[in-house]
Amino acid sequence: MNDNFGYIDIVLLAIVAGIIILRLRNVLGKGAEDSAVRAKKTIVVDAQFEDVNPSKAEENINLKEFKEETFLKGAQAAYEMIVNAFAAADKKTLKDLTSPEVYKSFVDVLDERKNKKYVNQFTFIGIKKAKIENVDKKDSFYTVKTRFVSEIISCVKDANNNIIEGSPEEIQTVNDVWSFSRDLNSDDPTWHLTEIAQDVHAKE
Repeated sequence: MNDNFGYIDIVLLAIVAGIIILRLRNVLGKGAEDSAVRAKKTIVVDAQFEDVNPSKAEENINLKEFKEETFLKGAQAAYEMIVNAFAAADKKTLKDLTSPEVYKSFVDVLDERKNKKYVNQFTFIGIKKAKIENVDKKDSFYTVKTRFVSEIISCVKDANNNIIEGSPEEIQTVNDVWSFSRDLNSDDPTWHLTEIAQDVHAKE
């Protein structure tokens, strides 16, 4: 009888040990997976929003699925980067964040200003409102139409310092409707600006 109890004890110990090992594997595996995801997100942030504070940018990206709240945070950061890049004639940033068609439209304006020796004085004050107006999904390809209400100071001057458009002091309220597109199954994490429009009749 004692031999039977000893055998049962051994079996119970083996079962308990197996359960402990499985739990440890689950915990360690999850930790390793989380670390890999965090590392991957950090790489994506560096590629997509180079000038955004990394502590905030990580929450702007979701690699696996579309979420409106996280998208909107990233879209606002991209909006600010693009308008500042356009004002500074930063073609590299514009190319990284826009579709070929939108990039060409930006470059055409920049080249025209350069040929005419126009200078753009620009200050981005901030975004007052940002709202997703429509999400179009075809399989894994998303196009998100987003409205931005922002405040800027913009003034274009010619070579003789004459004002061509805008004002060096007046704060302007701008209503933009931009569309960002991305294939969520693609290795490229960037939401590219694919369409731009300015709603001059919109109310704040």
